[in-house]
Amino acid sequence: MSPFRRFLPFVRPYVPRLLLAGLLVTGVALINLTLVRLAGTLWDVITVQHDRERMTELIGLFIGLVLLQGLCSMGHSYLTTWISQRVVADFRTHLFAHLQNLAVSFFARRRTGELLSRLMNDVTVIQSIVTETPIDTAKQLVTFIGGIGFLLAMNWRLCLLILLLLPLLVLVAKFFGRKLKSLSTSIQDQTAALSTLLEEVISGIRIVKSFVQTKREEGRFLAQIQHGLALSLKRAGIMALFVPVISLLTFSAAAAVLWYGGTQVIEGAVTPGDLFAFVLFAGILIGPFSSAARVFAQVKEAQGATQRVFEILDAEADIRDIPNAHVLSAVKGHVRAEQVGFSYDPRTPVLSHLSFEA
Repeated sequence: MSPFRRFLPFVRPYVPRLLLAGLLVTGVALINLTLVRLAGTLWDVITVQHDRERMTELIGLFIGLVLLQGLCSMGHSYLTTWISQRVVADFRTHLFAHLQNLAVSFFARRRTGELLSRLMNDVTVIQSIVTETPIDTAKQLVTFIGGIGFLLAMNWRLCLLILLLLPLLVLVAKFFGRKLKSLSTSIQDQTAALSTLLEEVISGIRIVKSFVQTKREEGRFLAQIQHGLALSLKRAGIMALFVPVISLLTFSAAAAVLWYGGTQVIEGAVTPGDLFAFVLFAGILIGPFSSAARVFAQVKEAQGATQRVFEILDAEADIRDIPNAHVLSAVKGHVRAEQVGFSYDPRTPVLSHLSFEA
């Protein structure tokens, strides 16, 4: 099962609002496509037909669609942020409650800084993937399907020029995504290690100063910082190469469309307005391609964070009720213990050979 599916119980209470946000963002995408096609028609009315009355009507329609698009955009932006914050708040509350129920032995095996990093940093990494990314993906999907539909209806040959680069884009995104996932996992581990070091040094500052260990701790901190810096710079280098490569491929398709479409306008096969609209559609399709690459990279980054967060949720308490356990009613009597022992860590007993009666 995908690790992201385990977030469904936290998203389910907000499904109606999520669907409304999806509907609004779909409206934004459809209005964008309509505006582009309307711009092409308006171009022909102005430059070819010279029809002032028709031009005025189209401009009025254009302004009305822009206003409607703005309202839809405001609605989906607020709803998406509201849902995202609610889901993260619920999940953090659930994670904290689970930590409270775990045995002390669990905390003896884990560092405080690591747990803080999982509760705060990793959950933040996951936040956008759970709610914002599906909404944005719906918008880009509608834009892509609608844009391809318009392009095929206008000129299927020009449309094929754009689609030729699609397999190459997918392969490039997959290649970079693998590298980003590995680096993201390492960066999250490094962040947890740095948080742990800070927590240990600051909470034990009296001991550090008493034993004159400030230089040693500064050296440890510097080593962690340098390691984290190296990982971050490596990730930045990959992202710096990733985005331009995707942009180059998509803009190359747009340039090919402009050249071929321009040739057809010169030959009289298409109108200038159709070419104008076609180029705008091609530009809009760059969005879904670039967004798909970006989302793919984000998902790979979030997988490592998700795995670590659910490692904590999968940890079970050492002491728990058996199935169908009965609730203990009020009892009377006395309790006697003979030669009992107790420890959080089996290697370090806390109590041993204890006897008492109450």
